[in-house]
Amino acid sequence: MEASGDGHLRIPDERTIDGLLDWQPELGVLSVYVTIDPADRGEGWRVALRDRLDAVLGAEDDKHRRRPALAATVQRIKDHFPNEVPPSGRCQIGFCEVAQKGGADVWMAVQLARGEIEVCDRDRPYLTPLLELLDDGAPVGVLAVSAERVRLYEWALGNITDVQDWEATLFIPEWRERKAQSSPDPARVHGASSSGHDQFDQRLDANRERFLEQIGGLVAREADGRRWRRVLAFGDANQVEKVREGARNQVEVELAGTADVISESDRGRLLERVESSVERTNRERELALVKATIDAAMSSAGRGAIGLSETERSLTRGRVRHLMFDAESSAEDVREMEDDLVEAALRTSAEVTPVEGEAAEILREHGGVAALLRY
Repeated sequence: MEASGDGHLRIPDERTIDGLLDWQPELGVLSVYVTIDPADRGEGWRVALRDRLDAVLGAEDDKHRRRPALAATVQRIKDHFPNEVPPSGRCQIGFCEVAQKGGADVWMAVQLARGEIEVCDRDRPYLTPLLELLDDGAPVGVLAVSAERVRLYEWALGNITDVQDWEATLFIPEWRERKAQSSPDPARVHGASSSGHDQFDQRLDANRERFLEQIGGLVAREADGRRWRRVLAFGDANQVEKVREGARNQVEVELAGTADVISESDRGRLLERVESSVERTNRERELALVKATIDAAMSSAGRGAIGLSETERSLTRGRVRHLMFDAESSAEDVREMEDDLVEAALRTSAEVTPVEGEAAEILREHGGVAALLRY
């Protein structure tokens, strides 16, 4: 396992999970999830991290041959966060081989905050919280839409980056207004000025609509290549609808807000808008997924499993296509059980979705786990 230092923090992705799944060093791995609050000047997270590391070390028998290696690993983790040096990211994740010398350490950082600081001492990496972060931070497209300009961004793991910036070039011929004829009876002569302006406006609107529809096709292409779950759009509802029509159902384009953000200079404000929408759409997706799974399990011909025993049995047989579990449980035995289920699902190429909010409450009534089945 390749080590990484603080200056070379990785950004995790699905390949990270695959690389860690079979890593099982002789003396085990300390997995560390550290939530960092930049606004906390007292850096309470440092105290909490050291307390949890000391608790793990204190649980090891003084006479056990593994203890010196564990003590050295705990010190390596503490040294990774030197005093008076602001760490990168809002959450740092470390997988550190328990070894007295030469242990491999893998460190990653994301801009997503998570709950409590966790330190887990196991024979292999504790991957479930990482999977939860990857699920909540899965990439989405973000559109800022106006009649003649569209900006496209990608949001992933709390970061937002520029992708494309399109501006319409409207080839409208100059209109020479025909002067109205003079007449002693104005009621009998209709000037061309008003109708000319109307036709110009109509042609201008038609060109704008074509521009937005063409952009919809380009957005769909980007979404396919970047594997976005959806595209969140901000702008006038009618203009966003034209982009959606242009995407032709190749990607879900959702109106996330009607605020005009096309020229918003405050990137932090846009990030807040996006994160609020991502949080909402993630919970909606999870709720729909859990309800569909329970319906499938309750149906005589449905392909669904609910509860621990039925889900475990389906995983053992390789039947699970999509595993769901309650991500809000804090009980250690439940978390260990979930981690075993997650490992089994990943090893059989099943999708895994940790669920929160209302979806977690419903799932809890059915044992906290459920699955859609392949057959």
